Amino acid sequence: MEQADHGDLAALLPEAVLADVLRRVEAPRWLAVSRCVCKAWRAIIDGENLLRTDLPLSGFFITFKELCLPEFFSRPLSPFGRPAISGKLDFLPTAIKVHPDGWSLDGDYYIQDHCNGLLLLDGYVVNPATRRWKSLPSCTRSHTTAGGILRGIFSDHYYLAFDPTVSSHYQVFQIPYLRWAGGEFDPLEEASEWPPSPYILRVFSSRRGRWEERLFVREGDAAGTLAKARVFGIRLRSVYWRGSLYVHCQSDFIMRISLSEDKYNVIKPPMSVGLSNYIGLSEKGVYHASFVKNHIRICILNESCDKSEWILKHDYDLIKPMEVFDHQVHGPWILEDINYGIFRSHLPSINKEEVIQEKFEWNSDDDDFCENVDMVEVHHRRPYFEIEILGFHPYKEILFFSRSETYKLNAMAFAYHLNSFKVESLGSIYPTGHQYFDSGLPNENREIKSFPYTPCCWIEETP
Repeated sequence: MEQADHGDLAALLPEAVLADVLRRVEAPRWLAVSRCVCKAWRAIIDGENLLRTDLPLSGFFITFKELCLPEFFSRPLSPFGRPAISGKLDFLPTAIKVHPDGWSLDGDYYIQDHCNGLLLLDGYVVNPATRRWKSLPSCTRSHTTAGGILRGIFSDHYYLAFDPTVSSHYQVFQIPYLRWAGGEFDPLEEASEWPPSPYILRVFSSRRGRWEERLFVREGDAAGTLAKARVFGIRLRSVYWRGSLYVHCQSDFIMRISLSEDKYNVIKPPMSVGLSNYIGLSEKGVYHASFVKNHIRICILNESCDKSEWILKHDYDLIKPMEVFDHQVHGPWILEDINYGIFRSHLPSINKEEVIQEKFEWNSDDDDFCENVDMVEVHHRRPYFEIEILGFHPYKEILFFSRSETYKLNAMAFAYHLNSFKVESLGSIYPTGHQYFDSGLPNENREIKSFPYTPCCWIEETP
């Protein structure tokens, strides 16, 4: 007697019974595996939205300008012993090979963007949770508008659009970064509207496996002229939400690109914003955060009634709640120290204190913050601290930020709960041996870029 396959066995069960069985599978990874068994199981899992759950926040990928590899700052292990996700990218085809001088690597591991569990690198789309990757073909750099070839492009920025609850396919958008100083430009071109309409963008589709030019028509007014758009901006971020890609452009406007309608519109930033402007995704959609003097000011984008407006959510002085952290704090989160592990043999002997990772889940709702940290006295208080936004919690109103001594020294990460006004210390994000990699001037600002990481365990077409 021949053994029946999974599809035949599934056909013997009523659909409602099979759906109830699959609903009891708690781990998203095993639901993803079950989805690949046969078409019947896939149809039930998709039809019942069994995989449409919030992706957990596992940590932050942090790139330091001076370091060759991104670092991973992660939450602790759970009480169930689930292994922490590693931020190492040693599974990529471009092997991590240390040059004889000991300070450089073969390959470019700079993270350009992150979206729902996928990382975008130069030439790769990577899923660290499954340790899988897909090659990304190179894309030409010439840009055209309705008036011809656009000149004065300094570089290109790339952004991911991916929602595993809708499809296992992803798209990558190439958006030009305008040269902001030097050179002579055509006065007529400089007086033209920016962004143009139609706006021709190059988009890579994993479904088609190639780059294509797509034409997007603007709805509403432009942000301004091309000349005024040529301003310097170092933290250009994006948010993908409900089928639209929100890109924070260099002249501080936000471009909302509708992928299904091939349209875009310009959203002006909130009024009275300060430095370190940041857009991110959280509980109610697209959030905007900035520091105005000592205050953290947070707005939520409201797009009801066919118009976009920023609603002030939060305006609070962070100085007072940070006074309790005048001491050095060791929190429960851990920096993986990837660069130190790779270059250790080339570095001077460092007395690296071994950190024991406690077996508990970080509780973002825990109001008793001081029980989660060990306080260590510092011999003197620094007169100046720099605060930088790391990101938002994807589905809770929590802002993550770092506080460091001048020029990123001894940087600590904190979670700020918007509704309770409380601050929780997470731990140090200062890499071991950072001073040996840093070739900058003593008074030079150190640039970091961070991405809240939500692992995705889909295993079909997704890397």
